[in-house]
Amino acid sequence: MGIDHLAVVEEYSGSFTEAVAGNLGAPVPSCPGWTVDDLVAHLAEVQAWWTAVVLAKGAYPDEEAARRAADTGPDRVEGWREISARYVAVQEDYLRVAGPDAPVWAWWNEERRDTAAALAQRQAHEAVVHCWDAQRAVGEAKSIPAALAVDGVEDFFARFLHGKAWTGGPAVLELAATDTDAGWLLGTDGSAAPARLADGAADARVAGTAEQLYLLLWRRLGVREVTVTGDRAKADALLGWPDLT
Repeated sequence: MGIDHLAVVEEYSGSFTEAVAGNLGAPVPSCPGWTVDDLVAHLAEVQAWWTAVVLAKGAYPDEEAARRAADTGPDRVEGWREISARYVAVQEDYLRVAGPDAPVWAWWNEERRDTAAALAQRQAHEAVVHCWDAQRAVGEAKSIPAALAVDGVEDFFARFLHGKAWTGGPAVLELAATDTDAGWLLGTDGSAAPARLADGAADARVAGTAEQLYLLLWRRLGVREVTVTGDRAKADALLGWPDLT
């Protein structure tokens, strides 16, 4: 049985709310320069934007309407809670009525279009990562289940393999999850940007739990917290290449 991404959005948005309530002034170590208040404003903006995307049904969304919808009002946490609940309701309705293959605008491919199901996956991991940020800011972040972390690496590979021009020459990195049978190859022959590979000999190998690899890709963990073998310089270059902005 696959992951119910919309249920993940709802669960982790709820846990996010619990973590941030009463802690808006706390710094967020994993987002340098941000406070919890900034983090709440960001996730509110993200979910308001994607609510507008869903409502546009494949067209480019109304930017001004999305900006207005992202305003949390004077009560930051309650405003965020309402924005998140609306995203879940709108996305759930679109999935139910139009189906998982219904079109949505997307930034992560040349066609600028993907499916409602793909968007639900993307927003699930937006919520998971920022929930982790919030929990770590105010105490101890809860562990992320291995299956969800594997799904998160899949989301990352599907949507974040882009960055500045690659100048590092041929390089292949293996990511190996030690608590599951999941593994991934990221690399290039030097003539194009790095991409996911089906096979090939790796120059370096990074091994860790699925959760560690997931957080490593999102730069929430450093390479010192996983096991790196082989060409460390190539591993660092490939891990540092994706543009997460």
